[in-house]
Amino acid sequence: MNKRFFHPIWKLEEIEKELSDLEENGWRLNRIHGIRNFEFVKSKTKITKYFFTYSLPRERINMYDIENTLKQEYNATKIEGNGTVNFYRITDDVELEQQRKDRNIILQYILRKRLILHLLLVLILLFPLVMGLVFDAEKLLHGICGQPFELMIISVGFVCVIGSLIYNIVGYIYMKSKNEKTKV
Repeated sequence: MNKRFFHPIWKLEEIEKELSDLEENGWRLNRIHGIRNFEFVKSKTKITKYFFTYSLPRERINMYDIENTLKQEYNATKIEGNGTVNFYRITDDVELEQQRKDRNIILQYILRKRLILHLLLVLILLFPLVMGLVFDAEKLLHGICGQPFELMIISVGFVCVIGSLIYNIVGYIYMKSKNEKTKV
């Protein structure tokens, strides 16, 4: 059986729960294809916990301690796949609250970095437009309207960057509020 999950990165705990529920119903996660395609095999029902880590090459060091703890202390098995999201299967009945807190702090940091990057991209895209409007608005508007293909490419790029910015703002706010709740 194959299944696709469409949760954003800051809500992957929901996927962890769904994977645990599937394992209880006799479907064990076998492999991950890409980022969101999951392959399951029929197996015996078992109470299992799943835990994901997010590892970009530059952020790998931050997740290393969490992954090391999962492997050594909880005997976790890494699910084979590719991409930046790794899943671990834990068959022991253990509490993973501290690892989740640590991971969520790292995710908040990653989302903040992405948010800043996308904000800079928006400013870089807006700078020539604002400068053109300030110095020669008529020439700028005539130049833009005269090239519909270029206008379409710029518009699509700008919409993608704004969409990514909004996605990261929502994720950052979600992770920040979640992390503040766990501190209390």
